[in-house]
Amino acid sequence: MGGIEDVDKMNSGRCKFSVPLFLTLHFFRDETARGGPEQMALDEALLESAEGPVLRIYRWDGPAVSFGYSQSLAEVGKIHPSTPAVRRWTGGGMVEHGRDLTFSLVVPGHEPLAKLRPVETYRLIHESLAGLLSGVRLVGAGETTTGAACFTAPALHDIASADGRKLCGGAQRRTRRGFLHQGSLLGSVPPSGHLAAVFAERVENRPESARLEARTQELCAEKYANPAWQARIP
Repeated sequence: MGGIEDVDKMNSGRCKFSVPLFLTLHFFRDETARGGPEQMALDEALLESAEGPVLRIYRWDGPAVSFGYSQSLAEVGKIHPSTPAVRRWTGGGMVEHGRDLTFSLVVPGHEPLAKLRPVETYRLIHESLAGLLSGVRLVGAGETTTGAACFTAPALHDIASADGRKLCGGAQRRTRRGFLHQGSLLGSVPPSGHLAAVFAERVENRPESARLEARTQELCAEKYANPAWQARIP
């Protein structure tokens, strides 16, 4: 992944013609390269503690596969027998990570966006992202397919190239605190500052904290690195 620009560059890079989803977005500078269980745990910890919208761009410590909350561990193993895999808290299909831009967007329940239906929040997030890319469109209702792998099964409002190749997909998890959107973008990846700025009028840094890191490690041990979580659907 590319470097993380400073906040001033993020704010100056916002598209003048986009309609931002938030007044202020907190950009979490996660400088730690993490494996799958820690990535998932940190996203859940951010949702637990966020007071405003938060964007995080992942730094992977090596190749990995994440798979949907309702997918079978055995099926994942057949397709990716030698790649470390982790079950997500969100739905969707299998995603190979390492060459993609993987990101999470945390939206607290008091935000207007969190009051919309999931299909609408999914569309609005991808419309914002599509404004940074050239020659793309959102997948329509008549173009969706099903399948175990995320990027071979376009869903409604995914981002696709002009010829229909899926470039960006995501999945969401909703709680009383708000919702978590986890996404993966392939192809020509925009600068991280532009990615942050397209969502909001203003971007501010969210500093790392020992408390957040401690909660991440707790969730990692209790859930995402726990074999029982991985095998909840054998």
